Amino acid sequence: MGFSGHATKVLKSNRVLLKKSRSFRELRKDYLDYSQETKLHFKELTDVERQIVRDKIRAQAKKDRFQEIVIYILSFVIVFGTFYAIYYFR
Repeated sequence: MGFSGHATKVLKSNRVLLKKSRSFRELRKDYLDYSQETKLHFKELTDVERQIVRDKIRAQAKKDRFQEIVIYILSFVIVFGTFYAIYYFR
C-alpha cells in the first residue's frame, strides 16, 4: 500500500513539472532575442600591455610544463619501484 501512495505523489509532481515546461519555439525565440542584444566589448591593449600579458602566459605555460614533467618522472619512479619490489620480495 505504501508504494501506491509514493507513485501517486511522483505522478502529481511530474504533471506539475510538465505544465511548467516551455516549448522549443519559446526557448528558441528567447535565445534569438538574447543573442541579438548581446554585444561584446574588448579592452584595447597597447603593445606594451600585450607583451606583458604574452610574457605572463608564456611563464605560466613553462611552469605548467615543468610540473607535468616532474609528475611523469615521479610516476615512472613509483611504478618502476613497485615492480622492482614485487620482483625482489617475491
